[in-house]
Amino acid sequence: MAGEHVGVRLFGAPQAIADSIAASWPEAVLHGEDTAADCRAAIAWQAAEDALVAFLSAHPECRWLHSTAAGVPPRVLRWAEGRSVVLTNGSGAHGRAVAEHVLALLLAHYKRLPALLSDQRSRRWQPAAAGELYGRRAGVVGLGDLGRTTAALLSAFGVRVTGYRRSGAAVPEVDAVFGPGRLAEFLSGLDILVLAAPLTPSTKGLIGAQQMALLSPGAVLVNVGRGPVVDEAALLAALRSGQLSGAALDVFDTEPPPPLSELWSEPGVIISPHSADATAGTDTRSLELIIDNVGRFRSDADLHNVVDAARGY
Repeated sequence: MAGEHVGVRLFGAPQAIADSIAASWPEAVLHGEDTAADCRAAIAWQAAEDALVAFLSAHPECRWLHSTAAGVPPRVLRWAEGRSVVLTNGSGAHGRAVAEHVLALLLAHYKRLPALLSDQRSRRWQPAAAGELYGRRAGVVGLGDLGRTTAALLSAFGVRVTGYRRSGAAVPEVDAVFGPGRLAEFLSGLDILVLAAPLTPSTKGLIGAQQMALLSPGAVLVNVGRGPVVDEAALLAALRSGQLSGAALDVFDTEPPPPLSELWSEPGVIISPHSADATAGTDTRSLELIIDNVGRFRSDADLHNVVDAARGY
């Protein structure tokens, strides 16, 4: 394909990113919003699900869509299933940043940082005991880039980590892996539950009231995967009953949560605006993956990070 002009639709790419892509792809004619031109490829640096579906529907000639996100939106997956477009994702670019974010949120909870900052603003001197990560039991749902990197950091703090994944296959970062049919066994007695799974039919609503009741009383839930994996009403109930002592949420059913959502003011909840991976390092790794795949697409080679539309990742 090298030497042949090819239309490429860019979604939400900053100018510096667009310039880097253009420099690596001399034949590319880059298009912005509302293009009617022929587009053989599309790169979604940042894009809403509706915009991607609308583009693909209007451009059946598209042969490659890359999303910098680790999870491709469900409606895009459904559209692509059975069609000739190849989907690739940003897996591998986000794990380091997200894992550090998870550790920061957990340390903030156990070391009482929200309370300490509140006391500081009020000029109150109130020494109180904090908690430790060492020796706790953590379970990580989803053992892709995000989950495995998070598990490795948790282990470095002396946390005993197990994992849950669709395949049930072992990975070196966790002590044991549980597969479908063993969710209750996996959850039983956990002090920390980290959700790092993509949104698929099997993960939607995976964690509800029954599942939270299996955790150790006073457990902490962290969600850096997708909001609909957790039943938010059940989450609020578990926080108010004391079954959960805290929750750290980077993703939600609706983003941003409505102003009247009770999660905003619920004690013990730390909210971040879907920004766990928002670092310069993530951007650098994301661009490196795109540039590598551009070279592969130009030479008709196999692309990295190809998504199975039927499986969802």
